[in-house]
Amino acid sequence: MVNATTNEKIVYEDDETHYGISDYWTIAQDGYGDCEDFALTKRKLLIDAGLPPAALRIAIVLTGRKERHAVLTVATDRGDFVLDSASDEVHRWTDTDYIWLERQDPKELWSWDVLNADGSGSQAIAASSLDDAQ
Repeated sequence: MVNATTNEKIVYEDDETHYGISDYWTIAQDGYGDCEDFALTKRKLLIDAGLPPAALRIAIVLTGRKERHAVLTVATDRGDFVLDSASDEVHRWTDTDYIWLERQDPKELWSWDVLNADGSGSQAIAASSLDDAQ
């Protein structure tokens, strides 16, 4: 419900057009945003609904067109699922055609884990600044 509703309420607009800068991560509050903003907004809504923050991590993927894209992953006892601005349906991460590059560290959300092709973590990388991520 959060995935489809958020996708419906936010109109895609790149950061350069929206904010006048090339990259700005924030919770979409004015109805416009890019893929990172969709993911952060969904994360906030799910945390507000009671899900644990460590289960809700942003991941960076490559699409079939080799474009970088951000999605929200949700770790559950039934596996990890993807909430994506490109689809209203929620899928297991293994059922996407994405190439998984990195995902927030579950213990330190300002750090990122580089992912192997199978989605498993391989090494932590330097922390990245996310505005309004919590």
